[in-house]
Amino acid sequence: MIVVDATVVPFLFLEGELTAAVRDLHALDPGWVTPPILNHEILHLLVRLGVREGIEPMEGLWREIRSVIGPNQQVPDPVRSLRFGIDHGLSGYEAQYLCLAESLNFPLISEDQRLQGLFPKRAFGVLDFLRLRN
Repeated sequence: MIVVDATVVPFLFLEGELTAAVRDLHALDPGWVTPPILNHEILHLLVRLGVREGIEPMEGLWREIRSVIGPNQQVPDPVRSLRFGIDHGLSGYEAQYLCLAESLNFPLISEDQRLQGLFPKRAFGVLDFLRLRN
C-alpha cells in the first residue's frame, strides 16, 4: 500500500501529463491511502474546474473519486502532524500526508519535489516509484 497526495490523485481521473503513469501506479497498487484533507484539496480543484466545465461533470467526478479513494482514508494523529510540520517546516497539508505515511511505514507518492528532496527515503514521484517497483 502507498499514501498518495493531491498532486497525484487527480491524474487517475483527469487527463494530463501523468495520467498514464498514475493509472499504471494504481494498477500496480490500488490500495491507496489518504488523509481526509485530500477531500478538501480535490473539492477545491473540482470547484475551479466546474466554473469552466459545469456542475454536472464535477458531481460525477466527485462521486467517482470518493468511490475509489474514500474507503482507504485514515486520519493521521493531529498532534504528531503538528509536530511533524513544525519540526520540518511543512504546511499542515504536507504534514498530514507525511505523518500518515510515516505512521503506516508506507511510501508517500507526491509530485511535490520539495517533499521528495526533504524525505528522499519516504516521498517519491510517480515515475521514480514506478521505476523502483519494476
